[in-house]
Amino acid sequence: MPDTTNSPLVSILIPLYNAEKYIGDLLEWCIRQPYKNIEVVVVDDHSTDNSFAIAKRYENDRIHVLTNPKKGSQSARNYAFEHSTGQYVKFHDADDYGSDNLILKQVERMLKDGDENAIVFSSRHTMEDYGSFGNNKQYNDRDFDDPIDYLYTAYRTFSFHCPHCFLLNRQTVEKVGGWKEDVMILQDSHFFTKAVEQASKMLYVDEEYAIWRIFNDNQHIHCRTTEKMRNGIHTICDMANTLLRHRDDQETRQMLSDFIGQYVYRDIRSFRPILSYLDSVCKRNGLEWTKIKSPRLGFLYSTVGWEQTTMIIQYWKKFKIQYLHIKD
Repeated sequence: MPDTTNSPLVSILIPLYNAEKYIGDLLEWCIRQPYKNIEVVVVDDHSTDNSFAIAKRYENDRIHVLTNPKKGSQSARNYAFEHSTGQYVKFHDADDYGSDNLILKQVERMLKDGDENAIVFSSRHTMEDYGSFGNNKQYNDRDFDDPIDYLYTAYRTFSFHCPHCFLLNRQTVEKVGGWKEDVMILQDSHFFTKAVEQASKMLYVDEEYAIWRIFNDNQHIHCRTTEKMRNGIHTICDMANTLLRHRDDQETRQMLSDFIGQYVYRDIRSFRPILSYLDSVCKRNGLEWTKIKSPRLGFLYSTVGWEQTTMIIQYWKKFKIQYLHIKD
């Protein structure tokens, strides 16, 4: 096993909220990393369960447990970053973890081929709450000399990595200005769109992976209030305009229209009451969105309309996943 004690310090930054079932597993994963020069900063976001107490049991000279002075996962991440000192940074959700050599191999790739503006990333595997474990290889799991190409692939194919897939240089986070704390949904996609925009290259580590837990019970479904969905529309437009700053042509605009349409399609129950608001905000930003339709359901579309048909499709998908454990 290599001696990594004198290698660059890696800060693992963890916002913690009501994850008492998982935070111990994550901190044990951090402890057993073969890459030893790490610090862990856990920021509890006012948990109402035993998460904070469990995390405090692990506190030592390398694991620091703090309390968020404000409220919200983005402010917790920013507070953790402010209290970290690592040259490299990993943002990590409290209920996820990764393969045992993830940090070691990512740092090795950074030192070998990266520079002060590079981002290293790995694929994600998913762990379903009913026990299924899968390798979710994505279209952008490869090197990119131009980081904007990585973003275009992500938006075109809906291939977004989870936060702990990435190893960032500290100065990349500083250039972005941290996590935007007024973003209510799509926080990960928004932050990493801005981070990748600042990168010099994207370096992929194939042999290691992040593990992302997927929950299908109502306790883990985010509250999709009208306020949050309206906020999300502005976030989507901000993300789209980031790409348009680099390539503003018909192909890009069609790709973004398809992306927005796919996002609406996947959460039509929440978007349905505010579709007119979506139209108006997109129009102000010079954007459109594509209504996703299935040729196999043409009769249903023509009979009850696009919105109702999409609702039926999404209810059926949710039923298959939650009760039949069948994924598309």
